[in-house]
Amino acid sequence: MDSKSIFIWPVLISIVGHVALITASSMIDLRDNVKTVQLFTVQIAQSEPVPPPKQEEKPAPKETPKPAQEAKPIPQSTREETVHIGSSDVKYAAYLAGLKRKIMNLWQYPAGAIANSEEGEVVIRISIDADGTLAETMVLTTSGSVHLDYGTLGVIQAAAPFQPLPSQYDLSRLHIIASFNYRLHD
Repeated sequence: MDSKSIFIWPVLISIVGHVALITASSMIDLRDNVKTVQLFTVQIAQSEPVPPPKQEEKPAPKETPKPAQEAKPIPQSTREETVHIGSSDVKYAAYLAGLKRKIMNLWQYPAGAIANSEEGEVVIRISIDADGTLAETMVLTTSGSVHLDYGTLGVIQAAAPFQPLPSQYDLSRLHIIASFNYRLHD
């Protein structure tokens, strides 16, 4: 054996071994047991108005009943802004992170949805007044499950009130779009 073949064979064996190892490892997905949580994603959806229930014709009462979930009125000289909870805007990052933490501490899979093996994604608009009070929550995109939709709204309402909006925002109300993904894993 000459000196060249003494060095070439181990190098060739090493290269073939590494290629085989890389090829084999690219075929195996080691992420099977990893739960990916996409609690808040950026999505915009159009909400559909709910038609009022039909009633028999009767004389109208003198007092008009108020809607159940009416938003608080906002003075006309104020500012509002809408952001996505996953926004990378530095201006809102700290406030949104605190809001996420507060909701995450209470967020859980609704028991009724677990019992019925329901999965889905709910897109909610959360409206927060300057003093941190929850002004309104609205389902923008339903998951198709009453349990998931109402469970999400309930968690947001339970997390309220939130921190007051920082004065540098100069806003009377901040609307936050948040997406809640519910997935059952075995």
